[in-house]
Amino acid sequence: MRPSRGVPLVAALLMVLTTVGSAGAAPRASGTDPCVRQNRPAVPGAEHQRVACLPDLTTAGLAGTAYTDTADQVGLSAKGTKNPSGVPGVQIDGYFPDDSRFNATHGWRHDAQFVIRMPDRWNGGLVVTGAPGTRKQYATDALISDQVLAQGYAYAATDKGNSGPDFFTDGRRPGDAVAEWNRRTTELTRAARRTVARWYGHAPRRTYMTGISNGGYLTRWQLENHPGLYDGGVDWEGALWTPTAAVSSAPCRSPWRGASAGPRTRIS
Repeated sequence: MRPSRGVPLVAALLMVLTTVGSAGAAPRASGTDPCVRQNRPAVPGAEHQRVACLPDLTTAGLAGTAYTDTADQVGLSAKGTKNPSGVPGVQIDGYFPDDSRFNATHGWRHDAQFVIRMPDRWNGGLVVTGAPGTRKQYATDALISDQVLAQGYAYAATDKGNSGPDFFTDGRRPGDAVAEWNRRTTELTRAARRTVARWYGHAPRRTYMTGISNGGYLTRWQLENHPGLYDGGVDWEGALWTPTAAVSSAPCRSPWRGASAGPRTRIS
C-alpha cells in the first residue's frame, strides 16, 4: 500500500495492519484476566524466560523499568512524536540457547534475547521485528511496539543473536553473524506464534514482519525465504547486505516526492 503525500511512514505501517488485519479487538470475558490465571505462558525452545502481567505494555508505562530500554531507542523517533499508552497485558522476556555474550541486558550477558508482548485486548494478529543497526530487542518499542499494541496486535522482537559494534566476531566465517540474524528471527516468529496460540486459545490469524535498518533487511529476507510464515510485511529503510561488499543502508526515502523518513545510516 502506497501512502499518500505527507503521511508519516509509521502511519503507513498502521494503515497496512489496519486494512488487512484481523477482526477487531474484544475485551476478555470475566474471570479470564491473565493476571489471575494459574497457567503461565511458555515460549517453546527458550532457555530462560520471565513473565510479568503489566498495567501498561507501552513505553509510557515501562520507561524507567526493566521491561524496556529507552537508551537503546534514542534517535529513532522524530522529536515530538506522541505515542499511545494504556495497553495492559503480559510481557515475556527471555533468551534462546546461544553461546555468545554480546547482550548484557538484565545482567544476563546472553545473546538471542527476545521480548513478547500480548495485550489483554487482542485482535488476532502478531507483529514481529528484529533490532535495527547494532541495537537490541527493545530498540523499536516506541517506534513499532507502542503503535501495534494500541491496535490490538501481539508483538515480538529479537536482538538478532548478536549486537553491538563487534557483532561480526560471532561465528567462524564471514557472514555467520548476519546469517544468525535470519535464523533467530525465524526462531522467534515460530515460537511467538505458538506462545500466542497457547495464551489466547487459537493461532494468530495474521502474522506480519516489519523493521527498520537491519530490521528492514530481516523483513525482506523472511518474506523471501519463509513466505508461508507471514501474511505480509513492511521493510522500513532496510539495509542491503550482499556476499561481496561492505554495505550501507540506503537513505530512507519516503514514497512521496521530497520527503525523507529518516537519516542515512552507516552500517559497515
